[in-house]
Amino acid sequence: MENRNIIIILLVIIVVLAAAIGVMLLNPTNAKEPAKVKIISDTKQYEDDGEVSIKLTDSNGTAISKEVVNITVTNSKGKVVVDDVVKTNSKGKAKLDLDLKKGKYVVNVTYGGNENYTGNNTTQKLTIKEKVVQTQSTTTTNRDTYVEREENGFKYGYKDGRYGFWTPSGNFIEDKSRALAGEDPMEPFMEDGSFNDQL
Repeated sequence: MENRNIIIILLVIIVVLAAAIGVMLLNPTNAKEPAKVKIISDTKQYEDDGEVSIKLTDSNGTAISKEVVNITVTNSKGKVVVDDVVKTNSKGKAKLDLDLKKGKYVVNVTYGGNENYTGNNTTQKLTIKEKVVQTQSTTTTNRDTYVEREENGFKYGYKDGRYGFWTPSGNFIEDKSRALAGEDPMEPFMEDGSFNDQL
């Protein structure tokens, strides 16, 4: 009877070992390679012209393409203002355009990994500055400067007593055709400073 118990114990051990070896052979343990996601866009940008650019690589710096990466942007109060995904291109890069107002933000980029690569995430502070818009003023400080009419982006009128037009970039170009045609350009203002209605 004792021999029979020993044989049963040995059979159980053999079956357990065989099952363990079978599981190991059917499911090889492939160690995932580490992935690295990096934010490559500037930390200081301007309103309505911002972006988050990222690059996803393996531990050797080789690009990982066609992978989905999550981008979240939170404002200074901790509120999520952007939550979107991008897909990496053949160079492992992806870009998300931002439409943010002036302020301080935190960008969080998360890659969840796949069967070959581990997940990774990174965070970066982002400052959005107010967009500087150059404006051109046609406000007159000289009574001899007057815009008579606007047409197709050009402003026609008088500057320093000379008739001409302003280009969209703000340059004044004198129109000498009236003088060449024998017409005397009329002054836009009367001697008392009021506008000349006969123009």
